Parts: sequence; structure tokens; C-alpha cells
Amino acid sequence: MSSSANPLRPTKSFEHKLVSAILDGTYPPGAKLPAERALAVEMGVTRPTLRETLKQMEAEGWITIAHGKPTVVNDYLKTGGLGILSTLTRHKGFVSKSFVSHFLELRSALMPRMAMFAVWEERDPLLAYLREAEALKEDSSSYVTYDWGLHLRLADLSGNPFYRMILNDFGEMYLSMGTLYFDEPDHRRDSKLYYGALREVVENGDCKGASELVRETMENASTLWRSMVGA
Repeated sequence: MSSSANPLRPTKSFEHKLVSAILDGTYPPGAKLPAERALAVEMGVTRPTLRETLKQMEAEGWITIAHGKPTVVNDYLKTGGLGILSTLTRHKGFVSKSFVSHFLELRSALMPRMAMFAVWEERDPLLAYLREAEALKEDSSSYVTYDWGLHLRLADLSGNPFYRMILNDFGEMYLSMGTLYFDEPDHRRDSKLYYGALREVVENGDCKGASELVRETMENASTLWRSMVGA
């Protein structure tokens, strides 16, 4: 279905335009936004829509609104929270190679702990999912869907809901970059071996072994990704 069949709501349309203008440097961190009337005309929105969206963006950390003073664009990577990450991943055209690398570093730090606690807390559901890897079709789409599903299973089964909340913001970006990664037959082969090895340590109830295996695999995947994109 075409995007024209699902037009963005006014607030989301304005948010997209303004975030894009911030990310492309039209309004860089420290810049002052035009006065409300001028910005509404520039962005093609009503002033009530503009006010509502600016309040939402301030809550995420994009901007600072001060009564009687110009609205200022924040250094959003320092002032923002998880909402910023969610918005950034919806603007893939502005996501840099370094941004993806930072995500992969974060994944390497978090996933081993998720795996350790998932084996400790919920070994059987994790094993059931790992057994599904045996039936994977040899195509990029099947692998990236399964692999992201494994990420989410580990987060859910770890017992810490914050892990899943963090990963949720990266789902769209991961599925996009993962498709490129799994286009390589060698990467699919290595991942299939990883799923089998992880299944073995989980069957043995080896929490530490699962953590170490996941850490090594995540770090190797990060290195491969950087070599692929020249990051």
C-alpha cells in the first residue's frame, strides 16, 4: 500500500519535517528556531499543531522552550532519552555508520547479561525457540527475522523489562541493516552454527557459557559489520 494511502497525522508530519531539519543541519544543536508564526508558515502547519508537537519534542529532549524567548535546539544526544532513539531510527536516511556501530557496542554489552539470566530464569522457552533455527530457510529475510526474534526472546526471558524496552527502539533499524548482513551466505552459515552452539550450552544449563558465547558472537558480528560498511 502506498504511503499516500496512509498520510501522517499533522503532528507527526510536522515532527518529521522538524526532526529532519535538525538532523540535516538546517537547525543544528544550539540554533534558535524561528518565531512560532514564521515556523508554522515554514512547516505548513497550524499554530495549535505546532505548539502540541513542540511540547512533545521538548519532552523527548530535542528542544528547550522558554516563555518569551526563542526555542533552542538541544544537543539531543546528551539531553535525550529512549524517545530520541526511537525517533532517530525512524529517520534512517540520517543515521550514520557510527550510530549503528554505537548500537552494536551497546548490544555487545547488554546481550551477554540477557543470555545469562534467560538461561537461569527461563531455559525451556529459550530452548524451544533455538530449536526453530533448524528449519530456517536460506534467505536473508528468514534469518534477520529469526535473529531479531532471538534478541527479543533473550530480553523477555531475562526477567528485566528494561532490556526489551531498549531493544524495541532499535527494531526497525536492526531489520534494515540485518537484511544486508544476512545477504552474505557466510554470515548465515556462521549464525546457524551460533544458534546450534547456544542451544547446546542452554541445554546444559550453562549460564556463564551462554553469556560468553553471546559476547564473543556479538563482538565478532560488530567487527564484520564495520568491515562491511567501512565504519
